[in-house]
Amino acid sequence: MTANTQEALTSAALSFQLMTRAEPPELVIATIKSLLAVKEACDEILIIDNNNKETSLYKPLAAFCQSLNADLNVHFYHIDRVEGFKAGALNLALGLMCPDCSHIVVVDSDYQALPHARASITQAIAQYPEYTLLQFPQFYRNEGQLDAHSELNHYFNHHLYRPFNRNRALSTGTYAVIRRSDLLSIGGWSGASITEDAQMGVLMHRQGFRSQFVPEVIATGLLPNTLDDLICQRRRWIYGNMQVLTDYLSVPYHSPVQYVSQSKSMSERLAYIRAHLSQLSAWVNFTGFFILLHICSLLVMVDMLLINNAEVSMLAPLYLVYAGYAFFILRRLWAYCRDQSPLNKQIDDDHQPRFGRKVRAWLMHLNFWVIGALSWLPVLWGREKPFVCTPKQNYIQSRRSLFLKNIAALPKLLLVLNIITAIVVAPFSPLYSPVLFICAAVVCILKLSAAKVAMDNFSDARADIPSMSKVLRQTLKVAHEKKTTITTSYATSLFKDKKPSTRKNQY
Repeated sequence: MTANTQEALTSAALSFQLMTRAEPPELVIATIKSLLAVKEACDEILIIDNNNKETSLYKPLAAFCQSLNADLNVHFYHIDRVEGFKAGALNLALGLMCPDCSHIVVVDSDYQALPHARASITQAIAQYPEYTLLQFPQFYRNEGQLDAHSELNHYFNHHLYRPFNRNRALSTGTYAVIRRSDLLSIGGWSGASITEDAQMGVLMHRQGFRSQFVPEVIATGLLPNTLDDLICQRRRWIYGNMQVLTDYLSVPYHSPVQYVSQSKSMSERLAYIRAHLSQLSAWVNFTGFFILLHICSLLVMVDMLLINNAEVSMLAPLYLVYAGYAFFILRRLWAYCRDQSPLNKQIDDDHQPRFGRKVRAWLMHLNFWVIGALSWLPVLWGREKPFVCTPKQNYIQSRRSLFLKNIAALPKLLLVLNIITAIVVAPFSPLYSPVLFICAAVVCILKLSAAKVAMDNFSDARADIPSMSKVLRQTLKVAHEKKTTITTSYATSLFKDKKPSTRKNQY
């Protein structure tokens, strides 16, 4: 261990901050316990339950925090009428946190820390002592949803892992480690976007602060419980990132408030711009134009067929449409095939990035094709979108009701469009085109295959379906199960030398 690392381990004080809103109390308590197992005496855990009037959800959490010894520095606040989405609650935490804490660690309520979490954080602080933001990856512990894992983890395993993004990472929320003084210097968290994490990263880079993606799994969280919840979560990410992106592009080039520090060279500015655009558009695809052209072309062709005035020349726009679709499909397949899953290998030594598994993750991604193409468009005319919390433990008891809910949630626009296209250009049609018929059939097959993968992953969120290797499941089980229950007396004995906190919790 280097001298810098040793100094950071002994001097860095962390404020673990959990923003909750109508979360299951047992879920949040499990996360707090995982943090108690790794925190040092100088650290604090700050929980803010906001805009939640359901007492059955926050009272047990308040009681648990109150039962802990004050020496543990666990502080719970229930505050209503917080404005500014999650950014508003984070700004409250910024004001309530202990000023002696040098770094903030943002923790989602379902993300349980692994035993090495704090050591990894302080080692990263020592390795990047001048950096404002250190972003650790998200990782999931659900069973039976490996394809959904792979699709979501692709962002960290491949997209953010690339050097030009890794060295200029924007925040992705949970387990973002942020230097408190730098965050205060930019005015705290911005509520201009529902993805306040990405917005904060951009604002920091604008002021010349630096960031780094640290590719080390230090916590695991839960996937949304249903496909509908996952799609709602993805819409929020896409919409919020496009809010940030439109704000980014609206800044005049010669404005004194540039998004890249004026002290940087032109090549450095271009590198930051490339990284920003890459990360902000990661969940977006720009096939919306082709989908709209597809709809218009079909309307014209069906109308012409009905009046027996069909001409083959009307098919020309569809060739452009399918060229755009093919570029999107093949480009995403290429990206998923290059994903070597380095994060998975940290947890599971036996993990092999098999081609079949990559294809299934790619098919899972195709379920969000329409979402990524169209859901961001309202940002262009300034429509506001509310912040929607993603439920993580709201189980549907009936398998049939879950199946119907997932079927209803699946985006079907492209499937319907391509079924109609296949009929319009079929061999029995006056507009028969073998190329377009094959293209439409291929897209239909891909969409049905993607739907099958999604249904496999969300057929029953509680089903014990082997989705991970035995080594990975056992590793995560051992990591999260503590041999000693963290009672008040046990935790007090761990931190008996800690001075009592003078701050009182607000319930």
